[in-house]
Amino acid sequence: IDVLLEIASFRFSTKITFKESLLVRGVSYLIMILNYHAAQGAFAVYFKKTHKASIAKTLGTLGFISIADLILVFTSGLVALSFTEVTYKGFDLQDYSLKIAPFLYIGYALWVLFWKNIDNPIFDPIKKYKIINWLLGHNIFLIFREAGLKDYFILFLSRLPMIAVIIGAYNWALISYDSLINWVDIYLYNPIVMLVTTLPITPSGLGTGQWLTIEFFKDKTTSPLVDQGLLTTENLLLTSNILWYIANQILKAAFGLFCISKTSRDLFKEET
Repeated sequence: IDVLLEIASFRFSTKITFKESLLVRGVSYLIMILNYHAAQGAFAVYFKKTHKASIAKTLGTLGFISIADLILVFTSGLVALSFTEVTYKGFDLQDYSLKIAPFLYIGYALWVLFWKNIDNPIFDPIKKYKIINWLLGHNIFLIFREAGLKDYFILFLSRLPMIAVIIGAYNWALISYDSLINWVDIYLYNPIVMLVTTLPITPSGLGTGQWLTIEFFKDKTTSPLVDQGLLTTENLLLTSNILWYIANQILKAAFGLFCISKTSRDLFKEET
C-alpha cells in the first residue's frame, strides 16, 4: 500500500514505476535505521539524480504524506481517549487533546482550502509582497496546489490501515511473552512514542523509545510472568521492546541490502 501510494503521489514530482518505488523504499530503510527524516531526504536525492526531479517537489510530496500520517496518529490517540479518561502525572490528556483537536483539524482543512483557492482574486493583496509570492510559487508547495480532494481521500484511506497496524504492532511482540497491553492504551500512548522516536535524539529512537515504552505501559501491562515474580514489568517491557526493535532493524537492513544490490548506492548521495 505504501509503495502504491508513493507512485500515485510522486506524479506531482516525477513519474516512477512500482519496481523503482519498491527499490527506493527498500534502500531508504537502511538510512531509516539511523534516522527517519534522513531517509526521506534520500528519496529527494535519488529522484534528482535519476529523473532530474526537483528536490523541493519531492520533499513537498513526502511532506504531503507525512502531514496526513501525523493527523492519523493524533486521531488514533483521540479515539482511544474517547474510551477512557486519562491523567498522566496529574496532566489531563483527554482535556488537552480535545482542546487542540479543533485547531489541528480546522487548521488542516483551512490549509487545504487555501491552496485549492490560491488563484482566487481574494488572495491578490498578499501576492504583492515578493517573499509571499515567492513562497506561494515554490515547488515544495506544488502538490498542495495541484492535489484534488480525491487525492486527499485516497491518501487518508490508504494510510489509515498501515498506521493502525504500526501503532498496534508492539502488542504482538508482547503476545510472544504471553503478555498484553490494553489495546486502548496502545493506541493512546504508542503514537506519542512513535512521534518522539522520529526525532534525531538517538539513532532510530534507540533508548528513547524503550524509556517511553516503560514509562507509559509499566502499569498497564498484564503478564503471568510478572504475576509469578519471574520478571518485573519494567524488565519485560525493556526486553520485549529491544527484541522488537532488533527484529525490525534486521528486516529493514535485509530488505534494504537486497534493494541496494539492485541499484547504485551513489544515487542516494548528494554531490558536494
